Amino acid sequence: MKLMSLNCPNCNGVVKQIGEGKFHCENCGTSFLADYDRDDVEYQRVRSENEFRKQQMNMAQMGMANAQRRAQDQEKTKKIVIGIVIGFFLITMIPGVIISAYAQKMAMESSREQERIRQEKYEQEQAAKEEQRRLEQEQKAAEEEAKRQALIASYQITPEKLLADSFFVENANKSMDGKLEGNTNLYYTNWVFGEPEYITSYIQIAKDENNRDHNRVVNLYKVSWDKVFNDRVEHYEVYDGTCIYNVSLDEDGSIKCSYSADQLCYHSEIIANQFLSGFTDYDQMIREVIYGNADFTYTEFKMQ
Repeated sequence: MKLMSLNCPNCNGVVKQIGEGKFHCENCGTSFLADYDRDDVEYQRVRSENEFRKQQMNMAQMGMANAQRRAQDQEKTKKIVIGIVIGFFLITMIPGVIISAYAQKMAMESSREQERIRQEKYEQEQAAKEEQRRLEQEQKAAEEEAKRQALIASYQITPEKLLADSFFVENANKSMDGKLEGNTNLYYTNWVFGEPEYITSYIQIAKDENNRDHNRVVNLYKVSWDKVFNDRVEHYEVYDGTCIYNVSLDEDGSIKCSYSADQLCYHSEIIANQFLSGFTDYDQMIREVIYGNADFTYTEFKMQ
């Protein structure tokens, strides 16, 4: 390709290209055509191919850019759609979730409140039952104490209470007199039993409340008999007694007992070569049978 001056050949002004191979002088207004040779044609061809390739590359780049933009647009659209869907889900579901959570919370609070009320009711019922049991135990204890006191009171025997019951006095004396006769052991034909002489009576009350059933009424006697021989009579005397246990007051104030008399004690002495029940010394009998029984208090009185 030949190099040509870019100045106007007429006025040497600046030439400006106005088309393919066309130029124009801005100073004098003259127009020119470029003189192309084979090299210029080849150059133009190469140039055209290069420009075509460049254009294809540009178009490819533009296509890629457009595809990238479309992909980006699609991604944005997808995100927008997802956002819309999520937004719609949140708008439609969150209130329901909130309402459901609130309902669950209220249900739980209601359940806890009902459980609290049930627990309070149960505790109140248990407290009421415990109070009822306590009252029943106190009442039972009071009843047992009342019975115990009534039992103790029933054994608070006095001479006045005994003597006020004529039925008791009569039958107690008969029972104890009969027991006394059985204790004499006078089986010899020459021994003549005399009428027992009543001396006195005692009430013995146990100091221990648990032994009040051992309370007893005692009658003391002087027992005498004669041992008769052909040429003489020997006179003997002993002191003995009998008793009745478990003497108490009935609800109507009368005296109750079994009237089963027992020996005063099992003391015996040798009299006229014979073992006989009783004491030859009255004071010794009182000391042993009455004074010596430290578990009891005693009151002397006359029952006959």
